[in-house]
Amino acid sequence: MSDSLRLGGHTIEITHGNRIVFPEDGITKREMVEHYLRVAPFALPHLRGRPVSMQRVRDGIYGQVFFQKEVPRHFPQWIHRVTVPKAGGAVTHVICDNAASLVYIANQGCITPHVWLSRVGALERPDRLIIDLDPGNGGVTDARFAARLAREVLVAAGLVPYIMATGSRGYHLVVPIKALVDFDTVRAISTGLARLIAAEAPDRLTSEFYKKKRHGRLFLDCNRNAWAQTAVPVYSIRPKPGAPVAVPIDWDELDDIAPAAFNVRSLPARLSAVPDPWKGFARHARGLEKALRLASGHD
Repeated sequence: MSDSLRLGGHTIEITHGNRIVFPEDGITKREMVEHYLRVAPFALPHLRGRPVSMQRVRDGIYGQVFFQKEVPRHFPQWIHRVTVPKAGGAVTHVICDNAASLVYIANQGCITPHVWLSRVGALERPDRLIIDLDPGNGGVTDARFAARLAREVLVAAGLVPYIMATGSRGYHLVVPIKALVDFDTVRAISTGLARLIAAEAPDRLTSEFYKKKRHGRLFLDCNRNAWAQTAVPVYSIRPKPGAPVAVPIDWDELDDIAPAAFNVRSLPARLSAVPDPWKGFARHARGLEKALRLASGHD
């Protein structure tokens, strides 16, 4: 990659490309920018229209790592934005609608673009539901067990769950839904479904919010299903040793792919072999009527 890129009619100057971001592996900022350019065709369907909270790094992952919601003043005007209300005012977020904007924020040190579960035009109505499988003492074994059990319950609720290896400790179940109801409703439904899933194996799984009450069990975390909360989108780099990447997988790959199986350098081979396990994701959006009845105990 040269010191500049021309994308979508915009020139992006790559600055400090040789700066080491992941010290143990020697992975540079340039490699980080190259990664986001490479994955843009697969990642953008899950980024477009969504407010971004930028998780940025300065001087590598062991330096300053911080979240930034407000668009910095120096960002160019061609970067899309959306202003949303917050307590005591408003905040203007970046929107990554194209490869140029994704590469630009990567060059600004955004290692992970955390995104909302709703899109511009219907920000109060999410179009996806997420259950984070947060392992306890059972580690990845319990995470895989929980994923399969959760899939059964979600399918029974009339939904089509997808699975992502998070690049961290566990997996995310990500469910496309029709943007028809508000966050409070989606959160209540997801929490009710999580209780049903946990009830199938209460010795291994829990929906208990307080960690001291989990007793080493895997936590079915539904807290992202709320206004202004964010989630890690597919193909995002995580600020952890090894530069792991959040990767969508097929259900039949679950036994073979650990949560942090892929990183910035190993992902290209994966993209060549399995370009898009989530192809058709949006087409599988469903309404929540059956899920509401099941979560409420009326089905």
